[in-house]
Amino acid sequence: MCIRDRAIIVPSIIGYMHQANASTITANARNVYNAAKLSVFENHERCTINGNEIYTGDDSGTAHAAGGSDDLSVGKFMGEDFKGHYAFVVSSDGNDVLYAVWSNKNNIDISDVKMYTYDEIERDVTGKGIGSYPTK
Repeated sequence: MCIRDRAIIVPSIIGYMHQANASTITANARNVYNAAKLSVFENHERCTINGNEIYTGDDSGTAHAAGGSDDLSVGKFMGEDFKGHYAFVVSSDGNDVLYAVWSNKNNIDISDVKMYTYDEIERDVTGKGIGSYPTK
């Protein structure tokens, strides 16, 4: 293989790696999104869940409210092998989940809790390996 061929292959491989990473991040954010929806549905009558509340969590499975809402147990809906840091935002009426984010590297700051485009996830615009589901 000549150097010219390598110059073509290397960027392609790097692009495929970024795509695979973005797909993993989006799939994990979808897992959080679905688990959060189930937890909110299960707890909306017996727990205080304020509208537009932001919850954050990690491997422990407990989502901690940023405001005055009760914490929620979402781990039982995510599976035993779930790893990472996550956050989700509940709807204005507190009965649904608008979107979720997941990161494989760091705790998630409140400023990171937003919907990302697939391109932003693929380019890792935050440097934290973070993404959302759904995407913008």
